[in-house]
Amino acid sequence: MPAMQSLLGRLPLVLVLALSARTSALGAGTLTIRVANDTVDNLVVTLDDRNLDSHQTVLSGQVIYSNASIVTWISADGSGQGNVYWSAMTTDREMRHCGHHSEQGINDGDTIRVHADGPCSQ
Repeated sequence: MPAMQSLLGRLPLVLVLALSARTSALGAGTLTIRVANDTVDNLVVTLDDRNLDSHQTVLSGQVIYSNASIVTWISADGSGQGNVYWSAMTTDREMRHCGHHSEQGINDGDTIRVHADGPCSQ
């Protein structure tokens, strides 16, 4: 019985340590990035997180206005860096332009600059 009481007495400490370890692991696995449209056109942007097995879409059809940016989160790989693929398309139907690029080695706080200055694939 004393052994059981000792174990129960330590249970809150064990739970706190386990939860704090899980929280710090999750914090190390997430990067905050800024996606910036530094063009004069409004863009529709899609951003995929390539560090996840399923290449999860982080932004889907997100409008980013001219010279504006938004903040989002992506996962970090084992070295603490991100890997994304983005595509962008102008909102102007008359003068439609597109762009896409893969970005690797992204660090927490980095800015991904998106643009659409090329022809769109048919």
